[in-house]
Amino acid sequence: MTTLGIGFKRSGGMGAMACAGVALLLITSPLAHAEHFDIVLKAQSGRELAQAFMDTTPPIGGVNRRPILRAKAGDPISVSWQMKSGFPHGVMKAVTIHFFVVREDTLGQKPVPDPAGAAGLVDNSFVMDFAPKAAANGALRFAIAKPGSYLVRVQSEDTHQQHDHEHFSALDLQIE
Repeated sequence: MTTLGIGFKRSGGMGAMACAGVALLLITSPLAHAEHFDIVLKAQSGRELAQAFMDTTPPIGGVNRRPILRAKAGDPISVSWQMKSGFPHGVMKAVTIHFFVVREDTLGQKPVPDPAGAAGLVDNSFVMDFAPKAAANGALRFAIAKPGSYLVRVQSEDTHQQHDHEHFSALDLQIE
């Protein structure tokens, strides 16, 4: 959870008005608002580490640029994730948590390939109720034998109707 602290010093003139205007902008900006989930996704191979945080869809593929983990074919890759509820207004019922690894055409590709299709390497999901501050997490260790670009993603499903968007965290693997 991110905490935003803003301090004010009493002064007169335009400086005080500018500070108040900046504070109002920060308070009302999307960055200052709490989100429904706090998601962290980490992937490591050898000494290389990539870490991604919560994003939303729409838009397709989200708004954040995906981090890239580079590894050699056959090297072990460790992935861990945590999804924690930031929704203080009650229990989010029957949320599907979907974790998958799927081959993609290019790094950063926006349309998400079907993890249940031929490009899918790992496809795992489960349903749970998220009470305020409840969390789910997972970990996987695997290797990819074929060079190429891959997407690692954990996402919520079935929250779009209640919250107008879905939540996810994603990163790319470049296997050489």
